[in-house]
Amino acid sequence: MNEQKISKQMVVTILLPIMLILVMCFHHIPKLLHEIIGVAWLLLMGVHIYQHRRWFSGLRQGSWKAGRVINTLVNILLLVLVLVVIGAGIGISNYLFREIIPLDIQRSITIHQFHVSLGYGIIILCGIHWGLHWKGWLGQWKKGLNIDKSVWIRPWHKYCLVAIIIIAGIYSSIINQVGNRLLMKHIFATAATSLPGGAYAILLVCLLGLYVLVGVVIGRVFR
Repeated sequence: MNEQKISKQMVVTILLPIMLILVMCFHHIPKLLHEIIGVAWLLLMGVHIYQHRRWFSGLRQGSWKAGRVINTLVNILLLVLVLVVIGAGIGISNYLFREIIPLDIQRSITIHQFHVSLGYGIIILCGIHWGLHWKGWLGQWKKGLNIDKSVWIRPWHKYCLVAIIIIAGIYSSIINQVGNRLLMKHIFATAATSLPGGAYAILLVCLLGLYVLVGVVIGRVFR
């Protein structure tokens, strides 16, 4: 392994989805830890945006083909959704921001619903965002770890993994009632919340992976 080739940008990129899954396991971790991870994730997101700040200045340059339009829309929607979810989370905070938030906001069912439901929207958009950049991201890690893909993966491995992610991702979407959540329906518990923490986290990973695959497909279609 050549650790010198693993950049800070790569580390931030891999930490973001890991921390997202952790913070989404709010049913299985203490509320204080959930808030701490959420704030840390927001700060890490800020670092990620700063590391890619040239993307913003480059918006006025070049041609706008379909792929670039889709990528830009996903990025903007993701940023807006993150701000809404984090803002709602601060509003209903039980620990870190409790002393500075009015009681009526803390008790707002609507704000609570925004925070919980739209978190699944972040998983979806993060997955698509990651999938759109999958080829470049994978290339960076292969180079950073000095790994030849042909050494450790065969075509049938890839197809089996994709099939598992699709099936488990769809199943995760169903038992988490993702569609109903995004429609802002009142949902207090799902079949997923009764699962052990490890199983719940794995299904969230598969849900994220499902939309990574969607992003990969979009990226290939609109090159």
